[in-house]
Amino acid sequence: MATYAVDSKRQMMTATGVVNAVHEWEDTPDGSRRQSERQALDEETRMPLWGVEVIYRTVSFGNELSARAQVIVPAPLKPEIADFSPIEFGDLTASARATKAGQLVESWRAGGIASHTPRKDAGKTTSGSGDKAA
Repeated sequence: MATYAVDSKRQMMTATGVVNAVHEWEDTPDGSRRQSERQALDEETRMPLWGVEVIYRTVSFGNELSARAQVIVPAPLKPEIADFSPIEFGDLTASARATKAGQLVESWRAGGIASHTPRKDAGKTTSGSGDKAA
């Protein structure tokens, strides 16, 4: 797998506002793998991992297009990010690998969020769940 450092100030990204916990993968008795209920932890910081959905512009075969990706970041609490707002990451990297079917797959990781616009409803109780957003 090839991994490249990315300058987050030059590769502009827009956060969609979607942030989900990243779950660990586990082996099943039949030899397959599935996501577990446990949230994955960063190997260095031991903080929970979160997937922050972003949109960015790219060029493929000479054509400009927008791409959607998930950037994995460690954070003690779920990041509360405003919908469709600019976002910058610290220590951003992109990795590329080929699948068994020969397709190119990229993945994004960051050491943290450098700057973003917080959600206006951050810290308020979410409707229906009774859980308090962090």
